Amino acid sequence: MSDENLDTVQTSTARRYRYFVDIVVLIAVVFGLEIAAEAIYKPKTIEAGYVFGLVVQLCEIVIAWALIRFRGETLADIGLKRPRSWLRTILIGIAIAAIVFVGIYLSEKAGFHRDLSRFAALQGNSRLTLVAVVYVLIGAGFYEEFMFRGFLMQGFAMFFGGSRAAWAVALIVQAALFGASHSYQNPLGMLITGTLGALLGVVVLVSGRNLWIAIIAHGLFDASRSILFYFTGPPHS
Repeated sequence: MSDENLDTVQTSTARRYRYFVDIVVLIAVVFGLEIAAEAIYKPKTIEAGYVFGLVVQLCEIVIAWALIRFRGETLADIGLKRPRSWLRTILIGIAIAAIVFVGIYLSEKAGFHRDLSRFAALQGNSRLTLVAVVYVLIGAGFYEEFMFRGFLMQGFAMFFGGSRAAWAVALIVQAALFGASHSYQNPLGMLITGTLGALLGVVVLVSGRNLWIAIIAHGLFDASRSILFYFTGPPHS
């Protein structure tokens, strides 16, 4: 199903609610899996926690993929499609990551601090930092873009009717959910993260609803932050 077909897809009440049901099912599964995972296994180290968390996220991706297949679509329909130029995609992703990195760094120097204390253990710990870099490249770069700018944004857009206005609303909704999912960072952190989620959503839409630039930019930004925290630790308020 191409982008054009998605715009003109039959948005009957039954089909629109199918997207909404899939969203509800996925959110319920995500919460259920994470609660079950915490009950079954409690990692003894931070490194083990990263690895275990990544395994859980990969399971969630498989479930999301199954929901997509069950409604007769492919991964390309949510944005996982081959870009016209991988080189251009990678370069743009690197550029966006660099711009966001500088912007966040300067905002922190100006006193706008999120609660990033959970990353304090990275400072001076090369092994943990290496594990964290691998984790964020997959868990932040791929997993979060797949879920928020892919599955959720496309699902909400189709539920709201598939029009350009529906995509705009879906962009805002997924950004709000993205910010809320980072509630551990304090209210300012939720606002900043939600704003970044909206910007990444715009990147996806401008890219022809292709996730790869956002995946690369998100992964590299979080990886570079992890490396920064190795040297300096997270910023303190």
